[in-house]
Amino acid sequence: ESLPHWQPHYHSDFNCPICLQTATCPVETNCGHIFCGSCLITYWKHGSWLGAISCPLCRQKVILLDNVFCENQQNKPSKRIVHEIRDYNKRFSGQPRQFADYLYDMPLLLHLALRGIFTQGGLIWIFFLRVIVCSLGTIMCLSSPFDIMPEPLGGVLGAVDDLVVVFLFLNCMINICRQIESEGVSMTSSATQSLLSES
Repeated sequence: ESLPHWQPHYHSDFNCPICLQTATCPVETNCGHIFCGSCLITYWKHGSWLGAISCPLCRQKVILLDNVFCENQQNKPSKRIVHEIRDYNKRFSGQPRQFADYLYDMPLLLHLALRGIFTQGGLIWIFFLRVIVCSLGTIMCLSSPFDIMPEPLGGVLGAVDDLVVVFLFLNCMINICRQIESEGVSMTSSATQSLLSES
């Protein structure tokens, strides 16, 4: 389990630029900046977890974290931070990952996929999926003799297409309601500001 190695920097200032306190369980990034281990892990988890973070100070991509300062601490929060840092390094240092690591990520990926389905981009992807399924059904019907194509398969494809159309309609209505709600809030705030500026 060898990680890419860089020469650690020697710091006299151990203040974390995120929480503005003395860094607890300090972690050094590959660009040489010091942060609290918990602050940096929280910063990473605040995003999608799927990509490496950019350094909060210099915006360089952080591919490796060095936790030499808290490696030997035995309290539970420090052990959790060390575990999270090892996980981060396994993901983004370029090392090959085990299949079990990808299985561990599946709940997060499913959560992100479900959250993304109800967006405008999700609506477009579902529409393209519907076009692909309908195209495959058409190709199967046209390329095979009519006696070989079982009728239940056509019925299943028709039912799936109907469900996708209903889902697209509901997704469209959800997006329209969100847009109306956001425009209503912005119209209300602009009306309030114009009333305040008049008085």
